[in-house]
Amino acid sequence: MEDDLTLLGVVPSDRKKLENMGITTLEQIALMSVSSLGMGSSKGIMLVQRARNILANENILDIIITNGDLIEITSKKTDRAVIKSILNVLDVYAVGWGNAALTIEGNVLQLSRKSEAFSKVISKAEGLREILESKKMIEREKSGIYLPEDELKKFAKERGFHGFWENVFHEIHGNDIMKKVIAASIFSTFEEPVHSLIIGEPGSSKTMAKEIITERFSEIITIGANTTRSGLVCHLGTGDLGALPHANRKLVLVDEFDKIPGEDIEYCYELLSNGKCSVHSAKLHQNIESNFIMIAFANPKSQVFGKNALKDIGLSPLLMSRCALVVKVQNIGKEDRLNLFRKKFYGTGELKEKHDYYDQWVKLARRFEPAISASEKNVNKYLNIMNDIVEDHYNTTLRRDLRMSDYLRRIPLAIARSSFSSVDNKVLVEAETLIKESIETWM
Repeated sequence: MEDDLTLLGVVPSDRKKLENMGITTLEQIALMSVSSLGMGSSKGIMLVQRARNILANENILDIIITNGDLIEITSKKTDRAVIKSILNVLDVYAVGWGNAALTIEGNVLQLSRKSEAFSKVISKAEGLREILESKKMIEREKSGIYLPEDELKKFAKERGFHGFWENVFHEIHGNDIMKKVIAASIFSTFEEPVHSLIIGEPGSSKTMAKEIITERFSEIITIGANTTRSGLVCHLGTGDLGALPHANRKLVLVDEFDKIPGEDIEYCYELLSNGKCSVHSAKLHQNIESNFIMIAFANPKSQVFGKNALKDIGLSPLLMSRCALVVKVQNIGKEDRLNLFRKKFYGTGELKEKHDYYDQWVKLARRFEPAISASEKNVNKYLNIMNDIVEDHYNTTLRRDLRMSDYLRRIPLAIARSSFSSVDNKVLVEAETLIKESIETWM
């Protein structure tokens, strides 16, 4: 991986001079004057300008221009080096501070007009915005998003989280909690996954849910029962890596999750927790990194649930705790089954007609990072409820433990992401309800 000085194209002789001065990063160079670098005027100007251009390009997320008088720049970071770099590429220093006023709120820089010379800054901002939009379009297309972003966001906001799971699983009658749990997983990110586990008797709607996801969404890996039994992370018999190490940045559907061989479970714990694990066996020594979102399906221990469903969970509590949401699904009755047959026969439902929209809605949403706007009072209430859930279920086979500290953040983020909105009070209540409802399926 290139270091900052290599990125700047610094020749070996100049590198040594800079390193002797303790200068090794873009941030240091971006904050320096040409004279303080001591490398001559033309070389100094080139290095400082290049460092600032790189930092600005890496950090600017969005540019909004309002009425030719106000520029709002959203940036990943707002430290001194980044701010200086952004102001430099916008020519604020060139036109002089008497022509522009700067305020900073969070990660947003606001530049406002103080004189006519500010028009030069506006012109530069318009050019940068065009470049940024072109860059975003290329990145979206690489991710398989080719429908217009505004159109996708409008489509998503009109339907929201509720409209997504209701339309995607239109063919399945009932088991709404399962649908919501799966939707929360789908809208989570590979960096902060919401792994979910669906446990139900043969003949419930598990298989139908899996088929719908597989048919209508892309970038999915389906793991069948034979693979599950052989080892998800490592096949200790052959020494080959299992399916999960090859599932980086994919949505993974795992069948018969309850059939994982015991020797493979230890590797699953680590990989599901942080996307990394080390495999050391007689035939394999390897460090693995794979960030995925998992939706797993399993049967009860005795194939059918008894009076106490919790006793029929055939998975270790530690493995259960790696799943943010665990839901028990109901069997399909005769009327529901006929309703399902009817819907499948006629092929009705919006998802069939607009399947591209739903697939790209998910892909675009995963690129969105919601802000948290819920009130402190509501957040505290939510955290206390989550704490009660951990206390109530820590010692049960459902095992809710300190990993809830990750899940209580990731679940509302996933719900908000589906509507391209912030985590407000309403979203927090929706996340709280979903977590409670998933647990209540076991009561």
